[in-house]
Amino acid sequence: MNKSYLYLGITVVLFSTYEVVGRALAGLVNPFQLNFLRFFFGGFVLLPVALSNIKRKNVKLTGSDFLFAFLIGLLNVVLSMSFLQIGINMTKASLAAAIFSSNPLFVVLFAYLILDEKLNFQKILGLFIGIVGVVIVFYKDLELGISHVYGILMLILAAVTYGLYTVLGKRFSQKTDSVIMNSFSFILGSVFLLPIILLKHYPLFSLQPKAILPMAYLTFFVTGLAYYTYFLGLTNISAGNGSMVFFIKPVLASFFAWAILGEKITFEFIAGTMVILLGIYIVQWAGQVNDGATCEKLRTLEK
Repeated sequence: MNKSYLYLGITVVLFSTYEVVGRALAGLVNPFQLNFLRFFFGGFVLLPVALSNIKRKNVKLTGSDFLFAFLIGLLNVVLSMSFLQIGINMTKASLAAAIFSSNPLFVVLFAYLILDEKLNFQKILGLFIGIVGVVIVFYKDLELGISHVYGILMLILAAVTYGLYTVLGKRFSQKTDSVIMNSFSFILGSVFLLPIILLKHYPLFSLQPKAILPMAYLTFFVTGLAYYTYFLGLTNISAGNGSMVFFIKPVLASFFAWAILGEKITFEFIAGTMVILLGIYIVQWAGQVNDGATCEKLRTLEK
């Protein structure tokens, strides 16, 4: 068995538990403290590997590189993950997993706007189908009250800002690598949360006894180990094939939410999730076809 798929399997299982554990921490840890602890210590878990890669690849980081790491850390740690945790607190773990898993659709939009990647008919079709799937997933939940609607809005914003983070992170990681990018952006991004925590008089390191083990799990396993196994998994297979594994995430997360939290899985949720995954598949398929065509043209020119 290819070890890469074993590593990716470990990654997707750990990632699929985030929404369930995050929901269990609702009322015990505020979202800003949760993300500060998770990414501050999670970044240090990845730091030894990042420093080793800097030395091995002879990477030269400039002041502008650190500023850019601050920017993508702000997008991921402060905005996207805070939106996600607030949304989890106000809705359901399964709903959060399905909506947040739609972020590859927004990657396509931002890649077109920022990286000038082509937006062809197939990508537009996949984007449209995926957005329809998101609406199918949450439309009945809009009847549950204004707080639930607000939570859904937070989840959509989480997916949008994570899409932007992914595109900008791609530009940064091309100079370094994904481990270096994530380690530094995690640590630097968590610093942005300090003013919010201090101004709101939230606790920084103190936790209720019931929250200690779940927080340790999110920090060292979901944020540290899962990212590391993801990068290991991508060493021998393409990023496109590797990312296909994450089609399992909303399904696994929903199973965990049902088994652990007792959340009901509705027909609309299942149908919407399948439609989202179909949209993502079409988008990724279109991207792989374009990449293959581009490579073939380059090989023809070289001849």
